[in-house]
Amino acid sequence: MTDDRQKIKNELMSGPLRPYIEQNTKDPHPYLSTIRRDCLEHKWNFMLTTPDQAAFLFTLARSLSAKKILELGCYFGHSTLAMAAALPPDGKIISIEHNPKFARAAREHLAKAGVDPLTEIMIGEAPDLIKTIELNHPPGSFDMVFVDADKRHFHEYWESSLRLIRTGGAIVFDNALCRGEILNDSPSAASHIAAVREFNSMVMADDRVFSFIATIADGMLVATKR
Repeated sequence: MTDDRQKIKNELMSGPLRPYIEQNTKDPHPYLSTIRRDCLEHKWNFMLTTPDQAAFLFTLARSLSAKKILELGCYFGHSTLAMAAALPPDGKIISIEHNPKFARAAREHLAKAGVDPLTEIMIGEAPDLIKTIELNHPPGSFDMVFVDADKRHFHEYWESSLRLIRTGGAIVFDNALCRGEILNDSPSAASHIAAVREFNSMVMADDRVFSFIATIADGMLVATKR
């Protein structure tokens, strides 16, 4: 790997158990391993969801009988494909990606995986595009939202997601544990750590949802709308 952050993310909760976990995790789509190989030497490969994260997202989407999913941040399409694999033939996943190069790579992978009819990738900044989605889709029209985007806007994404998601639907935020630094409240800690910690506490206090943090990879905050 070209970035130590991927190693930190992979070993955060599992350490030497990581290979065992991956050996005992089934890919929900055979093309997922191709995306992982494509990202292996990419400088931003720490952004890729892990195999167990992909399997979790697939399982959650399947359990919800999801037909409509919103994703903020798709990178090379690894998580997008995992969730798309759970959709019925008339389902749709809309993914927002701010980097045109990542969006192009994701589109190519999703086409090769045969799920492009189920997917739509919008290029632009998530805080702007999620407002556009709210204007074009009625409240409660999504079954699931997965957020793996800029942590500075978590609060905005949260309120928009709550409006877009149906009762009983699920909202998932990645990186809830900040690579193990979530308890670091020293003055030298990165600013996003305090922001994520505040966000986690806010969600826990929000009576509109039931929430918990799943200790998968870098932590995934999962909330279901009451």
